[in-house]
Order: sequence, then C-alpha cells, then structure tokens
Amino acid sequence: MGKRKGKKQYYSGAGKKGKFSGQKKMLTEGMAGFLITCNNRERETIQEAYNVLNEYADKLVGPEIRKAVPKENEKENKKDPNDVDANSDEEEEGDIDDIDAALEKEKADILQVVNTKEERRFTRVDSGANNCIFIKTTLEDPCSIVSSIVEDVSVNKVNKARYILRLVPVIGTCKAYDKNIIELLESKLGQVFPAGKEVSYCIIYKCRNNNQVKQHEMINTVNEVVKDKFTDATIDLKSPDVCLYVEIIRNIFCLGIAKDFFKHKKYNLQEMVKEEQDKASTTDEAAKDSQDVKEEKEKADSTNNVIPDKNESKEPETSTDENNDNSDVKTDDSEENKVND
Repeated sequence: MGKRKGKKQYYSGAGKKGKFSGQKKMLTEGMAGFLITCNNRERETIQEAYNVLNEYADKLVGPEIRKAVPKENEKENKKDPNDVDANSDEEEEGDIDDIDAALEKEKADILQVVNTKEERRFTRVDSGANNCIFIKTTLEDPCSIVSSIVEDVSVNKVNKARYILRLVPVIGTCKAYDKNIIELLESKLGQVFPAGKEVSYCIIYKCRNNNQVKQHEMINTVNEVVKDKFTDATIDLKSPDVCLYVEIIRNIFCLGIAKDFFKHKKYNLQEMVKEEQDKASTTDEAAKDSQDVKEEKEKADSTNNVIPDKNESKEPETSTDENNDNSDVKTDDSEENKVND
C-alpha cells in the first residue's frame, strides 16, 4: 500500500490547477476602466456590470467584433483557388452540401470568440479590496459610457442596476508614488481642463487597504499639478463641474473623472431612482387607501338600503303610553270609591 499524501503536498498544486492561474488578473498600473462598489453581492454585481456596459457600448461604439484565429488544421486543409479540378468538384457537390455548409458556418460564427486571443473590451480584474470591483476596458473613453448611463438613470429614471451602487469611470492608474502620480495627472488631465476654458473642480479622496498614503498630502499633490499646468481651473466644493475621483487601492492610484458628481447623487445608481420609487410607493398606498374607503362606503350604503320582506310576521307593538293610561284609570277608580264611602 502506498503512503497517503500529506496535507501540504496535497494542497501545494492547487494554485497551479486553478482556473485563472498564470493570468494577470490583478489591478496594476496602466489600466483604464470602471470602478464599481457593491454590497456583498460581488458575483451578481460583475454580471450586471457586464450587461449594462455592453448594452451602452453597443449603442455608442457598436457591437464587439473579434477576429478568429485560424487553426493549424484549417490552414493545412485550405485549398488552392487555382485548382480547377477541386473547384469543379465543389460546384457539383455544392447543392448536396448546402445544409452542412450552413451549419458549419453557423458553428464557426458561434466559435468565433473562442478561437481568438484578442482581449475582450470589458474584463474584470481583482482590485484587492472587498465590495470594490474594477472592470478593465480597451475603449478609449470610458467617461462617455458612464455619462450615458447616468443620464438615463438620473434624468430619465430608467432603473438599470440592482446590485451596482456607485459607478465611476477611471481614465488611468499608476503606482501610488508622487513621481508616478504627477506623470499620470499631467498626461491625463489635459482632456478634463481644456485650454482657455474655466472649469471648476473638487477632489474626492478614498483609500482602501493602504495606511502609508496620507490624505492631505495626496490632495496637495493633485492641487499643485492642476494649478501649475491648468491655470484656468478653479476650486468649487459645492457644485463643481468636474470631480477628480482619487482612489488608492493597496499600492495603486486610480484617477476617476465624474462630471456633475453631486447633482447626480454622487454617481450612486440606487439613489438616483430612489425618489421615483418612493413616489410610486406612496401613490400606490394612496390608491389602495382610497379603494378601501370606497368599498367600505359602498358596503354601508348597501346595508342601509335593505328592503324588509313583506311576508315577515310583525310583532305586536306595545307602547308605554297605553300602559301609563291604564294605570291612570286605575288610580281614578280608587279615588271615586273613596269619595262614595
């Protein structure tokens, strides 16, 4: 009998057999995408984020088209178009194999995504923090997609999210060091603060799983870069045109851009439609109360308008007035008897 494997030996190869082993799925520098917060339902939130982002990306950019990578067998079996005999044989057998060809074409279309090595336009990466999801994108402008989503949810009151709380576009990431942060800000903020246009801004700062970076130091660094490079920018803490959403996760600095941040409920998709849901619930309750009052009124009217049956036997009525008259007669007789005596 062979010896049983120890626990250490048994679990040592578990990481190598993992589904995502060897793949770079962690949040690193040089990425752009979407920062999403949720409430303990990360798996459902990721699926919901994929659905919403793909829906709006199809509208703004178009459907995702990926080129299939041909397999080796397909390359070997590829026929020469100059071969006359092969072409004639194919023409003769074309009518017979129409159904098979159609099925093969449909199968190739279905497997088009599988047979490619190109990166998907939306890919979830591990952020390293709980209830915080980062979805990497290959699109050039993630802000346009989020602006379209926020417009539909906040203005048109179209509920698009059940698990997503806050959705912020991230235009760049880098290591959380002053040198890297300054380089990222100088290269990315040109699209936020165009030359010759006055734009008000404020800074929203959050830090997760990092106790080395100080809040006031980070805010001062960002303000210095904006003042030096973009002189037309002004600070407005109440209703700024743009919010520089700075979030540090572990040792990664994420730069997000949010226009009309406070106007749109801080980009919280749940809060945007909450007022509309409260109004709908109050109207439903009022309608239900009015219906109950109406039913009670109809019931009361029906009981008051009941017609008695003619065949019902009437009980003899006894009035107290007659009884009182009889008693008076008796007393009068007794008085007459006393007078006669």
